[in-house]
Amino acid sequence: MSIGRILRTASAVAILISGIIHLDLYFNKQYRFAGDMPNFGRSIMFNAIASAVIAAVLVARKEWFVRAAGIALAAGTIAVFAYTHSGHTFLGFNATGFEPSPGAQLALLVQIIAVVALAATFIPAIDSEDVSLGMPVLGAAGAVAAVVLIGLIVHWKPDESTTTTAPPSSEVATATTVAGSTATTVPGATTVPGETSVPSATAAAGETSTTVAGGEAPAAGAQAVEIKDFSFQAPKIEVAKGTTITWTNDDGVGHSVNAADGSFDSDKLGQGATFEHTFDTDGEFAYVCDIHPYMAGTITVTG
Repeated sequence: MSIGRILRTASAVAILISGIIHLDLYFNKQYRFAGDMPNFGRSIMFNAIASAVIAAVLVARKEWFVRAAGIALAAGTIAVFAYTHSGHTFLGFNATGFEPSPGAQLALLVQIIAVVALAATFIPAIDSEDVSLGMPVLGAAGAVAAVVLIGLIVHWKPDESTTTTAPPSSEVATATTVAGSTATTVPGATTVPGETSVPSATAAAGETSTTVAGGEAPAAGAQAVEIKDFSFQAPKIEVAKGTTITWTNDDGVGHSVNAADGSFDSDKLGQGATFEHTFDTDGEFAYVCDIHPYMAGTITVTG
Protein backbone atom coordinates (compact mmCIF):
# COMPACT_ATOMS: atom_id res chain seq x y z
CA MET A 1 0.00 0.00 0.00
CA SER A 2 1.37 3.40 -0.97
CA ILE A 3 2.13 6.12 1.55
CA GLY A 4 -0.48 8.35 -0.05
CA ARG A 5 -3.21 5.73 0.38
CA ILE A 6 -2.19 5.11 4.00
CA LEU A 7 -2.43 8.84 4.72
CA ARG A 8 -5.81 9.12 3.01
CA THR A 9 -7.18 6.10 4.88
CA ALA A 10 -5.91 7.45 8.20
CA SER A 11 -7.52 10.80 7.41
CA ALA A 12 -10.80 9.07 6.51
CA VAL A 13 -10.84 7.22 9.84
CA ALA A 14 -10.04 10.43 11.74
CA ILE A 15 -12.81 12.38 9.98
CA LEU A 16 -15.32 9.59 10.58
CA ILE A 17 -14.43 9.59 14.29
CA SER A 18 -15.04 13.34 14.35
CA GLY A 19 -18.45 12.77 12.76
CA ILE A 20 -19.33 10.17 15.40
CA ILE A 21 -18.36 12.61 18.16
CA HIS A 22 -20.68 15.21 16.62
CA LEU A 23 -23.50 12.65 16.56
CA ASP A 24 -22.86 12.04 20.25
CA LEU A 25 -23.08 15.80 20.89
CA TYR A 26 -26.34 15.98 18.97
CA PHE A 27 -28.13 13.06 20.64
CA ASN A 28 -26.48 12.31 23.99
CA LYS A 29 -25.17 15.73 25.03
CA GLN A 30 -28.36 17.51 23.87
CA TYR A 31 -26.41 20.05 21.78
CA ARG A 32 -29.26 20.03 19.25
CA PHE A 33 -30.96 22.36 21.74
CA ALA A 34 -27.99 24.73 22.03
CA GLY A 35 -27.58 28.14 20.44
CA ASP A 36 -30.00 29.25 17.77
CA MET A 37 -32.42 26.33 17.50
CA PRO A 38 -32.77 24.51 15.23
CA ASN A 39 -29.96 25.95 13.09
CA PHE A 40 -27.09 25.10 15.42
CA GLY A 41 -28.35 21.55 15.84
CA ARG A 42 -28.65 21.21 12.07
CA SER A 43 -25.05 22.36 11.68
CA ILE A 44 -23.91 19.56 14.02
CA MET A 45 -25.88 16.95 12.08
CA PHE A 46 -24.58 18.33 8.78
CA ASN A 47 -21.02 17.98 10.08
CA ALA A 48 -21.66 14.34 11.01
CA ILE A 49 -23.17 13.48 7.61
CA ALA A 50 -20.48 15.36 5.67
CA SER A 51 -17.82 13.55 7.71
CA ALA A 52 -19.24 10.15 6.75
CA VAL A 53 -19.47 11.07 3.05
CA ILE A 54 -15.97 12.54 2.81
CA ALA A 55 -14.47 9.65 4.81
CA ALA A 56 -15.95 7.14 2.35
CA VAL A 57 -14.71 9.02 -0.73
CA LEU A 58 -11.22 9.52 0.71
CA VAL A 59 -10.74 5.78 1.05
CA ALA A 60 -11.30 5.14 -2.66
CA ARG A 61 -10.41 8.34 -4.51
CA LYS A 62 -7.23 10.43 -4.65
CA GLU A 63 -8.35 13.48 -6.66
CA TRP A 64 -7.02 16.75 -5.28
CA PHE A 65 -10.48 18.21 -4.73
CA VAL A 66 -11.50 15.21 -2.59
CA ARG A 67 -8.48 15.73 -0.34
CA ALA A 68 -9.09 19.48 -0.31
CA ALA A 69 -12.67 18.87 0.81
CA GLY A 70 -11.39 16.76 3.71
CA ILE A 71 -8.97 19.49 4.74
CA ALA A 72 -11.72 22.13 4.47
CA LEU A 73 -14.12 20.14 6.66
CA ALA A 74 -11.55 19.36 9.35
CA ALA A 75 -10.00 22.84 9.35
CA GLY A 76 -13.43 24.48 9.31
CA THR A 77 -14.55 22.43 12.31
CA ILE A 78 -11.40 23.42 14.20
CA ALA A 79 -11.96 27.08 13.31
CA VAL A 80 -15.58 27.05 14.49
CA PHE A 81 -14.58 25.38 17.75
CA ALA A 82 -11.82 27.94 18.36
CA TYR A 83 -14.19 30.80 17.50
CA THR A 84 -17.08 29.70 19.73
CA HIS A 85 -14.82 28.80 22.67
CA SER A 86 -13.02 32.15 22.76
CA GLY A 87 -15.85 34.53 23.60
CA HIS A 88 -17.53 34.60 20.18
CA THR A 89 -20.94 33.39 19.06
CA PHE A 90 -21.81 31.19 16.09
CA LEU A 91 -25.50 30.48 15.35
CA GLY A 92 -26.32 31.68 18.85
CA PHE A 93 -23.82 29.30 20.48
CA ASN A 94 -20.75 30.01 22.57
CA ALA A 95 -18.82 28.03 25.16
CA THR A 96 -15.66 28.01 27.23
CA GLY A 97 -12.70 25.66 27.55
CA PHE A 98 -12.42 22.19 26.11
CA GLU A 99 -15.98 21.18 26.79
CA PRO A 100 -17.63 18.79 26.61
CA SER A 101 -14.71 16.69 27.79
CA PRO A 102 -13.20 14.38 26.59
CA GLY A 103 -15.15 14.57 23.31
CA ALA A 104 -13.86 18.04 22.46
CA GLN A 105 -10.21 17.08 22.94
CA LEU A 106 -10.60 13.88 20.90
CA ALA A 107 -12.43 15.68 18.09
CA LEU A 108 -9.73 18.35 17.87
CA LEU A 109 -6.99 15.71 17.87
CA VAL A 110 -8.46 13.66 15.01
CA GLN A 111 -9.22 16.78 12.99
CA ILE A 112 -5.63 17.97 13.33
CA ILE A 113 -4.44 14.51 12.26
CA ALA A 114 -6.72 14.67 9.21
CA VAL A 115 -5.48 18.13 8.17
CA VAL A 116 -1.79 17.20 8.54
CA ALA A 117 -2.15 13.81 6.82
CA LEU A 118 -4.16 15.17 3.89
CA ALA A 119 -1.82 18.13 3.46
CA ALA A 120 1.07 15.67 3.22
CA THR A 121 -0.61 13.92 0.28
CA PHE A 122 -0.04 17.07 -1.79
CA ILE A 123 3.70 16.49 -1.64
CA PRO A 124 4.56 15.41 -5.22
CA ALA A 125 6.64 12.39 -4.20
CA ILE A 126 3.79 11.00 -2.08
CA ASP A 127 1.05 11.87 -4.56
CA SER A 128 2.83 10.19 -7.47
CA GLU A 129 2.87 6.84 -5.67
CA ASP A 130 -0.83 6.95 -4.90
CA VAL A 131 -3.59 5.59 -7.13
CA SER A 132 -7.34 5.79 -6.97
CA LEU A 133 -9.33 2.63 -6.36
CA GLY A 134 -12.40 1.64 -8.34
CA MET A 135 -16.10 2.08 -7.72
CA PRO A 136 -16.45 -1.22 -5.84
CA VAL A 137 -14.09 0.06 -3.15
CA LEU A 138 -15.88 3.40 -3.08
CA GLY A 139 -19.21 1.62 -2.70
CA ALA A 140 -17.88 -0.60 0.08
CA ALA A 141 -16.40 2.39 1.95
CA GLY A 142 -19.66 4.29 1.54
CA ALA A 143 -21.64 1.33 2.85
CA VAL A 144 -19.43 1.04 5.93
CA ALA A 145 -19.69 4.78 6.67
CA ALA A 146 -23.46 4.69 6.15
CA VAL A 147 -23.91 1.69 8.42
CA VAL A 148 -21.86 3.36 11.16
CA LEU A 149 -23.71 6.67 10.85
CA ILE A 150 -27.24 5.29 10.53
CA GLY A 151 -26.64 2.64 13.18
CA LEU A 152 -25.54 5.22 15.72
CA ILE A 153 -28.44 7.53 14.85
CA VAL A 154 -30.93 4.70 15.42
CA HIS A 155 -29.16 3.66 18.62
CA TRP A 156 -28.92 7.17 20.07
CA LYS A 157 -32.22 8.57 18.83
CA PRO A 158 -34.38 9.39 21.88
CA ASP A 159 -37.55 7.37 22.43
CA GLU A 160 -40.17 10.04 21.77
CA SER A 161 -42.82 7.98 23.58
CA THR A 162 -40.98 8.28 26.88
CA THR A 163 -38.71 11.30 26.48
CA THR A 164 -39.55 14.98 26.26
CA THR A 165 -36.64 16.52 24.39
CA ALA A 166 -37.52 20.20 24.29
CA PRO A 167 -40.34 21.16 26.65
CA PRO A 168 -41.89 24.60 26.21
CA SER A 169 -41.06 27.09 28.92
CA SER A 170 -44.56 26.70 30.36
CA GLU A 171 -44.13 22.97 30.91
CA VAL A 172 -42.03 21.08 33.43
CA ALA A 173 -40.56 17.66 32.91
CA THR A 174 -41.30 14.76 35.23
CA ALA A 175 -39.71 15.33 38.61
CA THR A 176 -36.27 13.92 39.28
CA THR A 177 -33.98 14.75 42.16
CA VAL A 178 -30.24 14.91 42.43
CA ALA A 179 -28.94 11.82 44.13
CA GLY A 180 -28.36 12.46 47.80
CA SER A 181 -29.92 15.94 47.82
CA THR A 182 -32.37 16.84 50.55
CA ALA A 183 -34.51 19.84 51.35
CA THR A 184 -33.08 21.63 54.38
CA THR A 185 -34.26 24.79 56.10
CA VAL A 186 -31.55 27.45 56.07
CA PRO A 187 -32.20 30.74 57.89
CA GLY A 188 -31.13 33.02 55.10
CA ALA A 189 -28.84 33.19 52.13
CA THR A 190 -25.48 31.48 52.24
CA THR A 191 -22.37 32.17 50.21
CA VAL A 192 -19.32 30.11 49.43
CA PRO A 193 -16.29 31.15 51.53
CA GLY A 194 -13.68 33.07 49.60
CA GLU A 195 -15.99 33.96 46.72
CA THR A 196 -17.54 37.30 45.92
CA SER A 197 -21.31 37.30 45.93
CA VAL A 198 -23.45 39.66 43.93
CA PRO A 199 -26.93 40.39 45.29
CA SER A 200 -29.71 39.96 42.81
CA ALA A 201 -31.35 43.25 41.92
CA THR A 202 -34.74 41.62 41.40
CA ALA A 203 -35.09 39.40 44.46
CA ALA A 204 -38.48 39.57 46.16
CA ALA A 205 -38.81 41.36 49.46
CA GLY A 206 -37.53 39.20 52.32
CA GLU A 207 -35.65 36.90 49.96
CA THR A 208 -32.03 36.94 48.90
CA SER A 209 -30.14 35.67 45.87
CA THR A 210 -26.44 35.40 45.15
CA THR A 211 -24.41 34.48 42.13
CA VAL A 212 -21.09 32.80 42.84
CA ALA A 213 -18.37 32.52 40.19
CA GLY A 214 -16.21 29.46 40.22
CA GLY A 215 -16.63 25.79 40.94
CA GLU A 216 -17.21 25.71 44.69
CA ALA A 217 -19.74 23.20 45.99
CA PRO A 218 -23.06 24.39 47.39
CA ALA A 219 -23.13 25.30 51.06
CA ALA A 220 -23.74 22.43 53.46
CA GLY A 221 -27.42 21.61 53.82
CA ALA A 222 -28.51 23.51 50.70
CA GLN A 223 -30.84 21.98 48.13
CA ALA A 224 -28.80 21.37 44.97
CA VAL A 225 -29.98 21.55 41.36
CA GLU A 226 -27.48 20.52 38.70
CA ILE A 227 -27.62 22.15 35.27
CA LYS A 228 -26.38 19.57 32.79
CA ASP A 229 -27.04 18.50 29.20
CA PHE A 230 -29.22 21.60 28.65
CA SER A 231 -31.70 20.77 31.41
CA PHE A 232 -32.30 21.33 35.10
CA GLN A 233 -31.63 17.87 36.50
CA ALA A 234 -34.20 18.39 39.28
CA PRO A 235 -36.81 20.32 37.30
CA LYS A 236 -39.62 20.06 39.85
CA ILE A 237 -38.90 20.04 43.58
CA GLU A 238 -40.69 20.91 46.82
CA VAL A 239 -38.86 22.56 49.70
CA ALA A 240 -39.64 24.05 53.10
CA LYS A 241 -39.84 27.81 53.54
CA GLY A 242 -36.41 29.23 54.29
CA THR A 243 -34.55 26.71 52.13
CA THR A 244 -31.67 27.91 49.99
CA ILE A 245 -31.59 26.42 46.50
CA THR A 246 -28.21 26.32 44.74
CA TRP A 247 -27.99 25.84 40.98
CA THR A 248 -24.62 24.73 39.53
CA ASN A 249 -23.86 24.89 35.82
CA ASP A 250 -22.04 21.71 34.80
CA ASP A 251 -22.42 22.36 31.07
CA GLY A 252 -19.65 23.81 28.94
CA VAL A 253 -21.99 26.59 27.78
CA GLY A 254 -23.59 29.45 29.66
CA HIS A 255 -27.00 29.17 31.31
CA SER A 256 -29.10 31.33 33.60
CA VAL A 257 -31.81 30.90 36.23
CA ASN A 258 -34.72 33.31 35.80
CA ALA A 259 -38.01 33.30 37.70
CA ALA A 260 -41.18 33.76 35.65
CA ASP A 261 -42.42 36.34 38.19
CA GLY A 262 -39.06 38.15 38.36
CA SER A 263 -38.49 37.23 42.02
CA PHE A 264 -35.01 35.94 41.27
CA ASP A 265 -32.64 36.20 38.31
CA SER A 266 -29.08 35.11 37.86
CA ASP A 267 -26.48 36.52 35.55
CA LYS A 268 -25.16 34.24 32.81
CA LEU A 269 -23.52 31.31 34.59
CA GLY A 270 -20.34 29.96 33.05
CA GLN A 271 -19.19 26.41 33.56
CA GLY A 272 -18.81 25.66 37.28
CA ALA A 273 -20.57 28.86 38.38
CA THR A 274 -23.39 28.69 40.92
CA PHE A 275 -26.44 30.75 41.74
CA GLU A 276 -28.39 30.48 44.97
CA HIS A 277 -31.67 31.88 46.22
CA THR A 278 -33.36 31.59 49.60
CA PHE A 279 -37.12 31.02 49.46
CA ASP A 280 -38.83 32.75 52.39
CA THR A 281 -42.27 32.95 50.77
CA ASP A 282 -44.78 30.15 50.23
CA GLY A 283 -45.90 29.44 46.71
CA GLU A 284 -44.93 27.92 43.39
CA PHE A 285 -42.07 29.53 41.51
CA ALA A 286 -41.61 28.64 37.85
CA TYR A 287 -38.30 29.47 36.26
CA VAL A 288 -36.43 29.04 32.99
CA CYS A 289 -33.02 29.62 31.49
CA ASP A 290 -33.44 32.87 29.57
CA ILE A 291 -30.66 31.80 27.19
CA HIS A 292 -32.41 28.49 26.42
CA PRO A 293 -36.09 29.04 27.33
CA TYR A 294 -37.05 25.38 26.79
CA MET A 295 -35.08 24.62 29.97
CA ALA A 296 -37.72 24.95 32.68
CA GLY A 297 -38.24 24.11 36.32
CA THR A 298 -40.56 24.74 39.27
CA ILE A 299 -39.85 25.24 42.95
CA THR A 300 -42.79 24.66 45.31
CA VAL A 301 -42.30 26.26 48.73
CA THR A 302 -44.39 25.17 51.73
CA GLY A 303 -44.53 26.56 55.23
